[in-house]
Amino acid sequence: MTRFASFRLPIALLATAALAMSAPLHAANNLTVLHAFDKTDGEYPQGQLVQGPDGAFYGITTYGGLNGYGEIFRVDASGDFSILYSFPKSGAGSPISGLVLMDDGFFYGTTPRLHVCGDTPPRNPRCKIFGGGTVFRVAADGTFTTLHVLNKAGQLQVSGPLTDVGDDLLYGVATLGGANNIGGVYAISTDGIYVPLASFLGATTGGPSQGGLTRGVDGNFYGTTYKGGAHDAGTVFRMTPDGTITTLYAFTGGADGRSPNGTLLQGSDGRFYGGAGGGTVFAITTGGALTVLHTFDGTDGTGVQDRLAEGDDGWLYGTSLGGGNNNGGTLYRLSKDGQQFEVLHMFTPQEGTSPRSGPIFGSDGRLYGTVSGNGGPSASGSIYAFDLTALRNAKPSQQDDQRAR
Repeated sequence: MTRFASFRLPIALLATAALAMSAPLHAANNLTVLHAFDKTDGEYPQGQLVQGPDGAFYGITTYGGLNGYGEIFRVDASGDFSILYSFPKSGAGSPISGLVLMDDGFFYGTTPRLHVCGDTPPRNPRCKIFGGGTVFRVAADGTFTTLHVLNKAGQLQVSGPLTDVGDDLLYGVATLGGANNIGGVYAISTDGIYVPLASFLGATTGGPSQGGLTRGVDGNFYGTTYKGGAHDAGTVFRMTPDGTITTLYAFTGGADGRSPNGTLLQGSDGRFYGGAGGGTVFAITTGGALTVLHTFDGTDGTGVQDRLAEGDDGWLYGTSLGGGNNNGGTLYRLSKDGQQFEVLHMFTPQEGTSPRSGPIFGSDGRLYGTVSGNGGPSASGSIYAFDLTALRNAKPSQQDDQRAR
């Protein structure tokens, strides 16, 4: 309790099935498939990967695995793959957001629900679903601990990824629950002390939200809602550490897009970058001035997925859910002024399609991510790496940092 109070808030089973691969499956141009899921080791990976202290990458699948309710996995840059934890048939399961690594060396994550299904398939409506999900901790050796169960009236139903704010604290967003049953924001300590911070209000603040929060350099938190706001098309909001939410921008559903559902990235110029439904990539200042940087036309992608990544070359890197030659989604890069855009890769059924999370940069300079559909004979999704070596010489125009002010 003392650690939580110091922040001044207002208010195991181990399944180490070593399904190791000695080499990646195949390479196509600059993209290498590190692992293709086959349902027995997971199905439908979602959420961004996170790189651990050992250099390997950790992530989740929503379905598949030993019990059918998802897995936590580890994969290294060579494609060596293993399962850390299998979610059980009864209890927390089917995570939809990636993990976050804290300074204590543990990974933290959420599940959106509790279930009692027995041998019933996880997507069968006969499963008994209850509660608002869980917040959990997992060690690199697979030791799993449930920190908090949200199964009481009025508590928020967790949905988005957690955000590390230091001081042994994590912030998260929810899709349901709260004062208006459209979600809100909560904080939780690494020892499981839970505090609701704010409830979304709909028309004034937006809500619900599916993305995570981003802590700005000013100490405030920035995020998006996929509904609500003046036009019921979603918002970008700012929240102070004590839970006061201010709407920075309300999407109109027109040329600016609608229903943003990912986590924002604060760029090196101070602006925040994200994507919206309708196929737009945008930049927004802390003062609420929004600029559409790119609008997808289907040939170069459709639907921006999750957080963008900024490279040391000054480009923004991201994925689209669909579009491209195969309608399987694209990997692209974009200059921060929006003047330069390039499709780097169009996903194919052989590699896997439909990336539902953005890529991250590994310590080796490659991009790493997952795709949720197709990929391999079981069509259960895959993990990829993309080599940027050939592109390093091309840098976008210098950005004007003054625009962020």
